[in-house]
Amino acid sequence: MGDGVRWPTPPVEGQSWRKESKKKCEFHRDIGHSTKDCYTLRREIRCMYEQGELSHLLPRGGKQQDKASSKKPMTPATCTKIINVITGGSDLNGLTYSAAKRCATETKGDRADTSCRVSHSDLPTVAFDEEDIHDSQEHHDALIITLSMVNCTVRKVLIDTGSSVNLIMLKTIENMGFSEKDLQKKTIPLVGFSGETANSLGEIVIPTYAGGINKQVRYLVIDRPSTYNVILGRPWLHLMKAVPSTYHQCVKFPEPWEVEKVRGDQEEARGCYKKALKCTASPPP
Repeated sequence: MGDGVRWPTPPVEGQSWRKESKKKCEFHRDIGHSTKDCYTLRREIRCMYEQGELSHLLPRGGKQQDKASSKKPMTPATCTKIINVITGGSDLNGLTYSAAKRCATETKGDRADTSCRVSHSDLPTVAFDEEDIHDSQEHHDALIITLSMVNCTVRKVLIDTGSSVNLIMLKTIENMGFSEKDLQKKTIPLVGFSGETANSLGEIVIPTYAGGINKQVRYLVIDRPSTYNVILGRPWLHLMKAVPSTYHQCVKFPEPWEVEKVRGDQEEARGCYKKALKCTASPPP
């Protein structure tokens, strides 16, 4: 047990009652009680165990893993049917049905060929911990950030991992100094999760600064009432190699020098939610 334990004071020789006991404690180096019945020794062992000083004597490396090993994952329910959903993609990010089918065929035939893969070994690892949590209260807020686009600071930018395109509102680009003449005319049908369809007015490339990097980002322009100025989908996230976390309310970008972070604005997110409720509320009879 070494120096990590508080050893008791050595016994005083010459006490007559000690000679009458046949029990001996190795911890106290004295007689009167047995080692297995020594409460002082039990307290010292428990204290060292909680401090992790006895981890080398425990199976699987210590206290934390010993607790984890006692928990077993739940058994999944028996699968009775398989539901497949077939969806089309978008010409904007190359995810058309034919392109997806061709990509799947090439991937299946060239699983062993890794020569064309891009190496990201120089980039730091992106991780989230408790220090990233700005507000410890439980929430269900969307991830709303503020970005610099051209020479403008654009607020109410929604990070949406469910969107296959980057969207920007017509009113937003007009406030930035653009007009419909600056758009590349390209009408693309955009389908929402409930099946409603809206056609884009065109597309525009706008320099977007985030995480210490300025990227030329392509947006589809739509003329619809929205609580957001910009919706950034998977094309922008993959372009930036960004990892968002709605729980931690931030998005991180791995760069060669360090991991950059853009924090979300929860007050802005709740304001957008309240505005959306007002827009969708039916008028009183």
